[in-house]
Amino acid sequence: MRKASRVLMSILAPVLMFTLLFGLWEFICVSNNIPKWLLPSPSAIFSSMAANFTDFFPHIMISFGTVLAGFLLAVPIGIVLATLITSSKTLSAALSPYIIVLVTTPLVTLLPLLMLFLGYGQKVRIIGVVIQAFAIVNMNTCTGILNVPVIRQELMQSVGATKLQSLRHVIYPTAALDIFTGVRLSAIFATTACVAAEYVGGNEGLGSLIIKYAQYLKTTESFACIFFVTIIGLFMYGLVSFLQKKVVYWRT
Repeated sequence: MRKASRVLMSILAPVLMFTLLFGLWEFICVSNNIPKWLLPSPSAIFSSMAANFTDFFPHIMISFGTVLAGFLLAVPIGIVLATLITSSKTLSAALSPYIIVLVTTPLVTLLPLLMLFLGYGQKVRIIGVVIQAFAIVNMNTCTGILNVPVIRQELMQSVGATKLQSLRHVIYPTAALDIFTGVRLSAIFATTACVAAEYVGGNEGLGSLIIKYAQYLKTTESFACIFFVTIIGLFMYGLVSFLQKKVVYWRT
């Protein structure tokens, strides 16, 4: 009974907050007669999302494909590199500063250089997403691996386990929560990085549409694109959370 009430509350609370925030937004826009080019009401934005969906859909799929491809590449790269870094002090000293630089450097500063060397197109945007997203996975995975109790690793060594066996049966399961924290953050970073890449270079994708509509003061359509980006981000975050519950079942 208590579990059911918690589940019900976890559903009702965000729905009520959504209704309150968007209801207040709608009231402010309507009561003050704010022009749509300045701040469209939620009802106008949702209407645009539905009415122009056929125009938005190809760009939605391009952005989603970029996010998904970059994310699926970033996660294994981050985890494997973290495993190597934590197994060698030399590698850690050599690579850790550059991982931190990638986390702290905005992607928009790197994209012009990437496009200068690699040209334009979705491939470059995917590379940009990987660069931005893998580093956060790497840092959280390193944290999780380094926090594995030494006694557990010594126990595996005492029974003659190989390094791969220790990783599979002790290190990765113990560090799983930290790893999935990094993967969830990576899903968010991948979404924002994709939009940033489409801002800088590209005539396709939701990011390019936001810029295009904003230039012509089509603010309603710009907000519609932003909402679609939000939906992609929420989907990626929810997918990772779902996988975490299935994989780290002993902690949920």
